[in-house]
Amino acid sequence: MKNPGLKAGLSMQQRPALLGRLRMADWIEMPEREFAREIEKVEKDPLFRKLFFGDLQRPSAIRRQRWPAGRLSSSFYEVNEQIVAGSERVQVEETLAAKADVAAKIKTMGREAFERYFIHADEPLTLQEIAKRTRVSLEDVLAIHDFLLEMGAQAEFEGPDRPAGISKSSVCLARLSVDGEEPVFEFFSPHWARGRYQVRYDVIEDLKAGSTLEADERRHLPHLLKRIETINLRQSTLYRVLETLTKLQVQFLGTKLDRDKRPISLRQLARRLDLAPSTISRALSGRTVRLPWQQEVPLITLVPGRRNVVRRIMAEWLKAQGAQTDAALAERLSKEYGIKVSRRTVNAVRHELQTPAG
Repeated sequence: MKNPGLKAGLSMQQRPALLGRLRMADWIEMPEREFAREIEKVEKDPLFRKLFFGDLQRPSAIRRQRWPAGRLSSSFYEVNEQIVAGSERVQVEETLAAKADVAAKIKTMGREAFERYFIHADEPLTLQEIAKRTRVSLEDVLAIHDFLLEMGAQAEFEGPDRPAGISKSSVCLARLSVDGEEPVFEFFSPHWARGRYQVRYDVIEDLKAGSTLEADERRHLPHLLKRIETINLRQSTLYRVLETLTKLQVQFLGTKLDRDKRPISLRQLARRLDLAPSTISRALSGRTVRLPWQQEVPLITLVPGRRNVVRRIMAEWLKAQGAQTDAALAERLSKEYGIKVSRRTVNAVRHELQTPAG
């Protein structure tokens, strides 16, 4: 006879992991603008700012770690120009005059200093030190940080108007390009260009052991750290998908030829990244990228199934060279593209191409 208590016990043990997966699925699927608002909540938390900026008596406990080959798109600076000029296209919650004042300070500071101290923030600097190096007031340093958090949820960084066939609710993550064989990502939103959080847990432990944190801050700390870990996991998962697809399609990104797309399915991509196919599907949904030639396409465009790739290649071959045997086409696919398919599959695709659309 089965032990019902054992069954219930196992169920209780599995429940936290299951709930964790469900929560992460929600975070992966969360629209970028909504996610940017979650980041805003975290970074405006007084405890986060205390841990992030530190002060003269204590080091910073949270830093940022930029994505490899990731940078902020120049379109951000175009939006700044529109804000300063009072463009009607820019619609934000605060008054345009207040935004224009912050944008003007960024322009005066210069792109190099702005990205060094406000986007990448590689050095563990206090607010006072950032103000000193950028020659702006302490209040302005905080105003610029808040400006980035609020603008991160706007659609203004996505470049030109959306092309036909792209949903207005979709968000363009980045412009993809290739430097040699390596991908380059020009992110449109500041929260993507900033990378992930790097928590210095050794510093956290020292702070907990000392008298730096108030009682309410100690109680709030586990919740804040959990939130940061969730944000990191969500962003790392999406970045891995983006990076892997860009590397897989590096030849296509260099030639612009559809026939150079590597065939890969959602399941194959999931296995490669050790993720569930449903996670991959959620990661691709509602997100687009801009190709090196400026065309905006759904991210799933970079996940063409093998049959779709075979169709495109064979369509060109049959149009240019006419009749070829199924065996010859299968051998050519294997030799030229590394795609191994049976003669039966080749024959089926041939008939699909020769059958008029009804």
